[in-house]
Amino acid sequence: MQTCTLLTRSPSALVSHLSQLSKSFADHTLLFALSPNVPPADLSNLVTRLTTFSPTTLGCLSAPLPNQNRIACSLALFPSSSAVPFRSTIPGRPTPQVGRWHAFRKKDHDDVPSAPQGELSWSEVWNRNAGGVALPPALQDLNPDYVNEVVYLTDRAPEGLVNALAEFPRATKLGLIAASTPFITGRPVTLFHNDNIYDSGAVGLAFRRAPGASAQTEFSGVLPISPVMTVTDCEGNMLNALDDTNPTQLLLDAIRKTGIAMDASQSFKDEETFLLGVVPNAAEPQQMYSITAGDPWRGNISLASQNAPAVGTQVQVCAPIHLMANSEIRPSWQFFHRPKSAKVEVPMTRPRSNDTSALRFLACAEIPFDSVEVGDGEVEVLQDAFIAASENGFVLGRPNEDTWTCIVPGGVASLEWPRLTEH
Repeated sequence: MQTCTLLTRSPSALVSHLSQLSKSFADHTLLFALSPNVPPADLSNLVTRLTTFSPTTLGCLSAPLPNQNRIACSLALFPSSSAVPFRSTIPGRPTPQVGRWHAFRKKDHDDVPSAPQGELSWSEVWNRNAGGVALPPALQDLNPDYVNEVVYLTDRAPEGLVNALAEFPRATKLGLIAASTPFITGRPVTLFHNDNIYDSGAVGLAFRRAPGASAQTEFSGVLPISPVMTVTDCEGNMLNALDDTNPTQLLLDAIRKTGIAMDASQSFKDEETFLLGVVPNAAEPQQMYSITAGDPWRGNISLASQNAPAVGTQVQVCAPIHLMANSEIRPSWQFFHRPKSAKVEVPMTRPRSNDTSALRFLACAEIPFDSVEVGDGEVEVLQDAFIAASENGFVLGRPNEDTWTCIVPGGVASLEWPRLTEH
C-alpha cells in the first residue's frame, strides 16, 4: 500500500501529478479526500481525474487542512486483493439539510432509506442494524475473523453503519465524517464511488491484510482540570453520575478551581469547550468527548457522541492550555477544556516508523472553503501519510472498545500499517 498527501496552490499541477501517479497504480484501489477550496471548474476537473484514477475509487470532499492555505488531496492506494470496497445506505440519525445545488448535480440512484414511521424508536433501528443481514452487501460474505480494519467516509448520520460493523469485533473501524458541502456542491456531504456521487450514506474499504494496523489517538492543546473519576451511571449519550456524584457540579467545581472566568449565572463563554477524556489506568486520554450541555440541578451531562463511556470507565475533564496559564492546577487534576478559537495543529510529520504507512483523520474547527489564490506552484508530497480533515470529526471503534465520535478540534485518529513488499 501507499499513502501520501499532496499540497499545492495549482489545480493544473495537481491534475498532472495525479495523471502520472495513475500510470503506476492503475490496478490499485484508491481512497481519496479532496479539499474543495478551488474554483468550481478546477474542482470538477480534479474530481474527474480522481474518480477515473483506477477501476475502483472511493472518496469524499474534506475540509482544507488548517493553516495551510493550499489545496489538499490525500491518497491511499491498496492492492485490490487486500481491500473490499463497499457502499452503505444504512440509515442513521436524520440531520437537517441546507444549501443549494451548484456542481456535481447527479441523481443518486442508491438513496438512504427513509426513517421508519410509527412508534419504532431510532435506538431500536440502530440495534437491529447490528445483525449481519444489515451489513452492506459487499461485506456480508466476509469472514469476521479475517477483517482487520474497516475505513469509511460517511455522512453525518453514521449510527446505523457503526452498529452494523459490530459484526467485525476484531477489526478497528475508523470513519471520517465528510465535510459539509451544501454551498459547494448543493449536497450535505459529497461522497464518491467510482463514477457515482452521493449525498448520504457511506463508502469505505474492509481490509484483509496481515499484519493489521495499529491505532492511535492524539489530542493537542488540552490539559486535565479534574481528578480521575469513574462513570457510575449513564444512559445513551448522557452521563448521570461520576463517582456517584452530580457530574455537572463536579464540572463547575473543576472550572472554579482553575480560575476560568464564568459570569454570574455560572456560565462560561460560548467559545470555550470543555471535554471529557477517557483515561484507562490513568494514562494519556484515549478518547475525548465534547461536553454539549449540563444541568446543575439534575446533574446530567450530555456528550457529542452516540453513547457515553460505559459504567466503570475512568474519565477526566480537560480544558485548553491557554485557559490554564494562570492556574496552579497541574496534570494530576483532570476534566478537559479547549476553546474553539484554539489553533489546530496538523500532524504533518511522517509516521512514527519509516517502515509504516499512515492514515490520519483530523477533527478541525469550521474553516471557510474560500478558493486559494491559484498559482503555478509545485506539488508538495507528504509521503506515507494520508491526512484528511473535517469539521464534523471522525468515528473510531477499536476491538473491545465502544465506538465513539470525536469533534474536538485538534483530535487525530491514526491507523499505521507496516509496509509489505507487494508482488
